[in-house]
Amino acid sequence: MKTKIINCDCGSHSLHVKVNEYNSVDLGLWMYGFNDGKLSWKNRFKILFDGYTDSDLIVLHKEELQKFITVLQEAYDQLEDLTPRERTIRAFEKETGMKIERQ
Repeated sequence: MKTKIINCDCGSHSLHVKVNEYNSVDLGLWMYGFNDGKLSWKNRFKILFDGYTDSDLIVLHKEELQKFITVLQEAYDQLEDLTPRERTIRAFEKETGMKIERQ
């Protein structure tokens, strides 16, 4: 699955969704142009009273929310039903190039 991108209504965030080679789904949050590691006093007070600042809030309108649901369903459908042990073995084999005998 190629990376699918869902854009936030604010225009400064996007979610990137893809199935990786380890049979799991990667969700990436991208922020455009903010966060040099410092928060203004306004944002600090907002976090204190609201619990979050707008810089970490994803707002999806109906069309983008439907796209997000569809993309997650596509990713889910591509995953195989593997036990945690089998996922670990496959990841090891992929990383090392070695094959492990299964009983």
